[in-house]
Amino acid sequence: MPDPNPQQDTRNHPVQRALDKSKDVKQAVETAADELAVVHAVLDKEIAEEDRSNEVDRAITQTDRIEKRLSKSVEALEKVADALAAEVQKKTPGD
Repeated sequence: MPDPNPQQDTRNHPVQRALDKSKDVKQAVETAADELAVVHAVLDKEIAEEDRSNEVDRAITQTDRIEKRLSKSVEALEKVADALAAEVQKKTPGD
Protein backbone atom coordinates (compact mmCIF):
# COMPACT_ATOMS: atom_id res chain seq x y z
CA MET A 1 0.00 0.00 0.00
CA PRO A 2 1.42 3.42 -0.91
CA ASP A 3 2.56 5.66 1.88
CA PRO A 4 -0.19 8.25 2.55
CA ASN A 5 2.57 10.78 3.22
CA PRO A 6 4.44 11.08 -0.10
CA GLN A 7 7.21 13.11 1.48
CA GLN A 8 10.26 10.84 1.57
CA ASP A 9 13.31 11.02 3.73
CA THR A 10 15.90 11.80 1.04
CA ARG A 11 18.63 10.03 3.03
CA ASN A 12 16.96 6.72 2.16
CA HIS A 13 16.48 7.55 -1.51
CA PRO A 14 18.69 5.39 -3.77
CA VAL A 15 20.01 8.44 -5.61
CA GLN A 16 20.96 10.09 -2.32
CA ARG A 17 22.75 6.93 -1.20
CA ALA A 18 24.60 6.87 -4.54
CA LEU A 19 25.53 10.51 -4.06
CA ASP A 20 26.84 9.86 -0.56
CA LYS A 21 28.85 6.87 -1.76
CA SER A 22 30.29 8.78 -4.71
CA LYS A 23 31.43 11.53 -2.34
CA ASP A 24 33.14 8.93 -0.15
CA VAL A 25 34.86 7.38 -3.15
CA LYS A 26 35.89 10.80 -4.47
CA GLN A 27 37.48 11.61 -1.12
CA ALA A 28 39.36 8.29 -1.05
CA VAL A 29 40.64 8.77 -4.61
CA GLU A 30 41.60 12.36 -3.88
CA THR A 31 43.54 11.27 -0.78
CA ALA A 32 45.32 8.54 -2.75
CA ALA A 33 46.26 11.05 -5.47
CA ASP A 34 47.63 13.47 -2.88
CA GLU A 35 49.65 10.73 -1.18
CA LEU A 36 51.00 9.50 -4.50
CA ALA A 37 51.98 13.06 -5.45
CA VAL A 38 54.06 13.24 -2.26
CA VAL A 39 55.76 9.93 -3.06
CA HIS A 40 56.46 11.14 -6.59
CA ALA A 41 57.93 14.42 -5.34
CA VAL A 42 60.17 12.68 -2.81
CA LEU A 43 61.46 10.19 -5.38
CA ASP A 44 61.97 12.89 -7.97
CA LYS A 45 63.62 15.47 -5.72
CA GLU A 46 65.53 13.38 -3.20
CA ILE A 47 67.28 10.96 -5.52
CA ALA A 48 69.79 12.60 -7.82
CA GLU A 49 69.31 11.64 -11.46
CA GLU A 50 72.80 10.19 -11.69
CA ASP A 51 72.08 7.94 -8.68
CA ARG A 52 68.81 6.54 -10.04
CA SER A 53 68.52 3.07 -11.44
CA ASN A 54 66.31 2.45 -14.46
CA GLU A 55 63.72 0.96 -12.10
CA VAL A 56 63.63 4.13 -10.00
CA ASP A 57 63.26 6.27 -13.12
CA ARG A 58 60.36 4.08 -14.28
CA ALA A 59 58.78 4.28 -10.82
CA ILE A 60 59.01 8.07 -10.86
CA THR A 61 57.43 8.21 -14.31
CA GLN A 62 54.72 5.73 -13.31
CA THR A 63 53.82 7.58 -10.09
CA ASP A 64 53.38 10.75 -12.11
CA ARG A 65 51.09 9.01 -14.61
CA ILE A 66 49.04 7.35 -11.89
CA GLU A 67 48.66 10.60 -9.94
CA LYS A 68 47.37 12.32 -13.09
CA ARG A 69 44.89 9.50 -13.77
CA LEU A 70 43.66 9.66 -10.18
CA SER A 71 43.21 13.42 -10.46
CA LYS A 72 41.14 12.95 -13.63
CA SER A 73 39.07 10.35 -11.79
CA VAL A 74 38.40 12.86 -9.01
CA GLU A 75 37.16 15.35 -11.63
CA ALA A 76 34.88 12.69 -13.13
CA LEU A 77 33.52 11.79 -9.70
CA GLU A 78 32.79 15.46 -9.02
CA LYS A 79 30.67 15.56 -12.19
CA VAL A 80 28.84 12.40 -11.13
CA ALA A 81 28.20 13.86 -7.68
CA ASP A 82 26.89 17.08 -9.23
CA ALA A 83 24.51 15.11 -11.46
CA LEU A 84 23.31 12.99 -8.55
CA ALA A 85 22.83 16.07 -6.36
CA ALA A 86 20.73 17.68 -9.09
CA GLU A 87 18.62 14.54 -9.28
CA VAL A 88 18.16 14.48 -5.49
CA GLN A 89 17.01 18.12 -5.64
CA LYS A 90 14.38 17.13 -8.20
CA LYS A 91 13.16 14.33 -5.94
CA THR A 92 13.03 16.46 -2.78
CA PRO A 93 9.42 17.41 -2.08
CA GLY A 94 8.66 20.99 -1.26
CA ASP A 95 11.75 22.49 -2.86
